[in-house]
Amino acid sequence: MPNPYEDFFEENKKRMEQEPPPLDDHRFELSENYKEPLDEILEKVEGFNKKAEFFSRLLSEVRAVDHRVEKALVNLFFKTKDKHDKGNLADEKAYHRLLCSKFRQIVKPMRELAEIHLETVKQFNRDIDKDYYSLDKTDKRVKIDKSIAIDGINLQRKILADATEDLEILESALVNTEKRLKNYINVGGLNNISASEAAIITQKRITLTDGRDYHFNHTFFKINMLDKTAISLGMYMKETTSQYLAKLSNALH
Repeated sequence: MPNPYEDFFEENKKRMEQEPPPLDDHRFELSENYKEPLDEILEKVEGFNKKAEFFSRLLSEVRAVDHRVEKALVNLFFKTKDKHDKGNLADEKAYHRLLCSKFRQIVKPMRELAEIHLETVKQFNRDIDKDYYSLDKTDKRVKIDKSIAIDGINLQRKILADATEDLEILESALVNTEKRLKNYINVGGLNNISASEAAIITQKRITLTDGRDYHFNHTFFKINMLDKTAISLGMYMKETTSQYLAKLSNALH
C-alpha cells in the first residue's frame, strides 16, 4: 500500500533544499542607515532648537507682557484705573480679538514643539541609561553626548515654560476684557451689547484658552521652584521623568 504522506514529505524536502541556509539570512544585519538611539535623540534636540529660534523671536514680537493685568490698588481715597480700559465697546471687542489672535500665534507652534519634546523625552527614557553602550563612540564621547541631550531637554522645558507664562498673561487679559464688556450689557446706544453676545464671546475664548481648540493643555509646562532648581543644575532624574512623561502625553491629547 503506498504511503499517503509520501508526496507531502517529498514536497517539503524540495522546499527546504531551495531555501537558503540560516547563515545566509540577512534579516539581522544592521542597516546602512542605522542610527544609534543617542544620535537620534541629539537629532531631535537639534530639530527642536531650529524651530525654537523662530518661536523665541515670535514670543519677543508678540509682547504678551504689554497686556499684563496689574492688580488694582485700593485705599481709602481712590482706586487705580485699569490701564487697558478702552473706553468704548467697539475698541474693547477689537482688543479682545487681538488678544485671541496673539494667543493662537503662540499656542499653535508651541504645540508642535511640545510634540518634539515628547518624542525626545520618550526615547531618552526608553533607550538611555547609565549602562548605555555605543558601537562607535568612546565612553567619554557617550558621556558628553548624554550631557548635551539632557541640556537640550532641559532647554526645551524652559522654552515651553516661557511660552506658557505668556499664554497665561494673555488669558488673564482676555478675562479682564470680558469683565469690562459686561459693563456694556443692555446700556443702549452704540455701546450696547446683549448678554447673549457677551456670553458667546466668553465661551469661544474658553475653548481656546483651556486647550480644547488645539487638544493641548499648555498649563502643564508651568515650572515650579523644584523643577527650576533641577533644570538649573542640569539634573535628569529618570524616575521623576517617567511620571513627567505620562503627564506630558496626556497634555497633548
